[in-house]
Amino acid sequence: MQRRRFLLAAASAAAIAPFAGLAGCGNSSSSDGPQPVPPEDVVLSLPEDMYLHPGSPTEWWWHIGTLKAGERIFGFEINAASFAKDGFAFSQIMLTDVEGQRHYKRTTPFVPPIMFNPTTWAQSDASKDWYARLGDVENQLSAVAIVNPGSGYTSPPTIAISGGGGSGGSALATIDASTGGIANIVIVNPGSGYTSPPTVTITGGGGSGAVAQAFHTYITMAAPAADPTQNMTVQALLYDDPTGSQVKFDLTLSQQGRPFFVFGTGVNPDGSPDGGVEKNNYYFSLTRLQATGTIEIDGETFAVSGVTWMDHEYGYFGTAAKPVKWILQDFQLDNGFCISNFAVVENGLPDLDETVPSQATLQDASGNIYFVKTKLTPIGRTWTSPETGGTYFTQFRVEIPSFDATLVVTTLFDSQEFPVPTASVYEGVADATGTFQGKSVTGTAWIEQEP
Repeated sequence: MQRRRFLLAAASAAAIAPFAGLAGCGNSSSSDGPQPVPPEDVVLSLPEDMYLHPGSPTEWWWHIGTLKAGERIFGFEINAASFAKDGFAFSQIMLTDVEGQRHYKRTTPFVPPIMFNPTTWAQSDASKDWYARLGDVENQLSAVAIVNPGSGYTSPPTIAISGGGGSGGSALATIDASTGGIANIVIVNPGSGYTSPPTVTITGGGGSGAVAQAFHTYITMAAPAADPTQNMTVQALLYDDPTGSQVKFDLTLSQQGRPFFVFGTGVNPDGSPDGGVEKNNYYFSLTRLQATGTIEIDGETFAVSGVTWMDHEYGYFGTAAKPVKWILQDFQLDNGFCISNFAVVENGLPDLDETVPSQATLQDASGNIYFVKTKLTPIGRTWTSPETGGTYFTQFRVEIPSFDATLVVTTLFDSQEFPVPTASVYEGVADATGTFQGKSVTGTAWIEQEP
């Protein structure tokens, strides 16, 4: 199941998814209990499948989880994604400051050939150090935010970029024919030498009133070729939409134990055995990443640590005409189990208190992986976004009969939406409580859903 669904506008096309520690351990299955997926059934191989897969329609590396600075809790997401089949990439970065009751977020498109090259934006050669990059750490022309869309535009206006100490930057605008305002401005050439975000000037197009502002954002991930699951560095700069607050991440991550192969095998069982990346969805996670580093919010630095989660997913996942929609919950439990539970909701979201079938991949502390049927029920209350009007569930009950488990996952802060014109989504930090194999459990969690 692929988590990213943002097919947003870019140029001529609309182009713009801790666990406090491994206390205890999961029980191995008994002869009459759930049986783990045999390791020989796993179709993925690391480190090779940590790397870019040229020709894959979609591919990304997606970091999420809970980080703590003392007792202060932060939820975060850093996602670098390629939709090569649609001709663009995007970064998606967010931070939830639970104590400060703030949610910082932005989705940023990157278009070819200069801002995004589908064959070189990440490393494909497993003999070399691994990396994935969107944006430039040094050059501060990354993207343009629309402050005021203006009105009366009958054709795309001219976008001029000046100042900032650099040169060569250029951008294109698209208009919203229904409103006459500017819909998007996309950087097509970041130029070079920009030591500060340059000035954006909008002229022509038959309209007036549009205002835009350039900003700096990037994601860079890197790890040694010997074992890219160890000593991975993740750095990112978030320019919040709409406040302009800046959040900077500098994290170092190392996986403990066996990778988490989603579906038990690392490939969606609903795919085509002979279809390769064009017809199959491949998916593994690193769910026990020991994380340390810093988060800087508008100049204030927090030393953070935790156990976080990375997804690497690639291959086929629906089409723009028939996208896949889902609800997902990830758990890192204090009994050593990590769980990813999801329900596909092609016919619309369930009602509050309506139970729907779902599926989960589970991994115990010994590394055994299971893929089982589950039941999912949204409970409690909903939250409606004042920005988009989308309504989201704030709490779910997940039942896992084969493990005699009932878990409740609850968001830690309501406002954790990514508001995107064509496909808003809720992704946010949560916690988990419940029972598992007759014992009480707690843990950190993550919720993802579309309205």
